[in-house]
Amino acid sequence: MTEKLPLGVILENEFGRVECYELSDDLQGLRFFHQQGQGSLSLYGGQVLTWQPKHEQPVFWLSDDSQYSEGKAIRGGIPLCWPWFGGEVKLVNGDISKVANHGFARQSQWQLSDVKLTPASVEIVLSLSGDNHSPYWPAAFELNQSLVFGQSFHQHLTMKNLSAHAVNYTGALHSYLCVSNPKYIEIPALNDTRFDDKLSGANEQQSLLSHCTGPIDRIYHSSDRMMVVDHNWQREIEITSQGCQQWVLWNPGKEAQKMHDVHGEGENEFVCLEAANTDWQTIASHGSVSMSQTIKLYTQ
Repeated sequence: MTEKLPLGVILENEFGRVECYELSDDLQGLRFFHQQGQGSLSLYGGQVLTWQPKHEQPVFWLSDDSQYSEGKAIRGGIPLCWPWFGGEVKLVNGDISKVANHGFARQSQWQLSDVKLTPASVEIVLSLSGDNHSPYWPAAFELNQSLVFGQSFHQHLTMKNLSAHAVNYTGALHSYLCVSNPKYIEIPALNDTRFDDKLSGANEQQSLLSHCTGPIDRIYHSSDRMMVVDHNWQREIEITSQGCQQWVLWNPGKEAQKMHDVHGEGENEFVCLEAANTDWQTIASHGSVSMSQTIKLYTQ
């Protein structure tokens, strides 16, 4: 059982403060109030929940009906899909096995390693380590996640393989972006980009993307810089990734009405654009790799 942090202020100076608070009887979160903005995260899942730069609309969407209990994923923010994305894992012997979606990192208790308040930003470092977290992925590992909230947001996830053999992983930084409505959203860099359509099963498609109204679930084979254009709110969200080979675009559309942790009409408030590695990546024995993203906001 992970030892809980004391509730209340963890760090405070003239630039802001960071507090530990209860998400539920079982789970704790951190929230910050800073001269550059405010935000929050959950230690369960090591998951960013919210970020709102000063004088701006929120950047990340969080469901009002999210469940904060062990064994359940939190709906919104940036869930970490690791060490597998989707519902397949590659075993040590090379076989592919069907598993529950998106791995165990988003349903594990992370540790607070460091927190800093500077004039420009809040930096929070989280860690997760162990072995035998899953019979499908028994390798010893260590994850370190650096989160920097300022005028922009930066997330850096380092994955260390502490085992005596190479391991394979897939993963994603599953960002729920807060938007006025998916019907007003364009992502020009995805136009004419190759994608796999997970709903139809069709591969190697190309098409124009005039909106992001669901249901939509596509894996785009690109690592280019993305600009999410919100014509109604008159703002653009720029996302760049490092160490990622794909972008995943998702919105459930009316299927969200069957999801108990999405509040009413919630599907009309977000678009998920995920920096991802959906093809198998290898981490050498005692080696490390990383994946990261930087998000910037531009308003008219």
